[in-house]
Order: sequence, then structure tokens, then C-alpha cells
Amino acid sequence: MTHSSEAQPISRRRFLSLSGQGALLAGVAIGTGSLWPRWAQAEPDLAAGLLRMGRDIYPHDAIEDTHYLTPLEPLLESRRALIADGLADLDRRAHEAHGRRYADIEQEADRAALLREIEDGDFFQTVRGTLVVGLYDNPALWEPHFGYEGASWQQGGYLHRGFDDLTVDWL
Repeated sequence: MTHSSEAQPISRRRFLSLSGQGALLAGVAIGTGSLWPRWAQAEPDLAAGLLRMGRDIYPHDAIEDTHYLTPLEPLLESRRALIADGLADLDRRAHEAHGRRYADIEQEADRAALLREIEDGDFFQTVRGTLVVGLYDNPALWEPHFGYEGASWQQGGYLHRGFDDLTVDWL
């Protein structure tokens, strides 16, 4: 009889099982990290602020972070000062009102109130305009997230693609 505290030799089956579990965890960790664009991995604070702001402006829980961050990458190259200064101003307002950074505020209503303060400014309008195109003009999101099949004119229009079952008499 052996005591459970004694070291027992590991069986081949147990070794393969543990190795497989380790490889799976490593794959998940690598896969999760690669969902964010490279710039976002290099600048996590900037990415976290923009991601939180984008998700507050266009809230879709089922859409992955990368679909919010990827359209913003060219914006960071062309208007980097506007984005960095805008997020710094948003964080300053968040610290004054809540004692923490904008992205760290837990209540959505509190973050929305901060965004309403800046909604007429160039920073907010630039991010909003970039994301409206980046999210809603992305064919990868149309069908699975929005139920939109895409444009119909290339295929003869809506009436000949299965939308002719509508009971609308004005078509």
C-alpha cells in the first residue's frame, strides 16, 4: 500500500493528458492575445481607453474587441495627437468626477455622462465616425451579428433574393 503523499511515477496516459491540457491553455492564451491588433498590445492603456469608449458609443456585447480596435489603427497613425489628448482629457474628467480613469469606471451611466460632455468635440466625433464605418461596413459582422445579408444590387435586388415574401404592397 502506498501513501498518497509519496511521489508516484507518472503514467504515460497521465503525462499525455497533462501535456494536452498545457498545450490547450497555452493556445488559448496566445489566441486571446492575438485577437487584439499589434498596436493595441503595444499600447494597452490607449487601447483600453479607446475600446471602452467605442463599446460605450456602439454597444454590442457579442462583437469581439478586435472589430472595435482594428478600424481605429489608421486613425492612430493619422490623428495620434487628437486621440492621445482626447483620451487624456476624458481620463482627467473621469478622475475629477469618479477618482479613476474612464476605462475603469464600472457604471455605464457614469461613462455615458462623461461622453455627453465631449460629444460635440472633434475627438468624440472622429472616433464615432471611424467606428460607425468600421463596425457597420464590415462584411464579417453583417450576417452573424446584425442579420444583414449585404447589398443586393449585384444580385438583382431584394425582390429576387428571397425578400419577395414581404406582404408590402408598395414594392
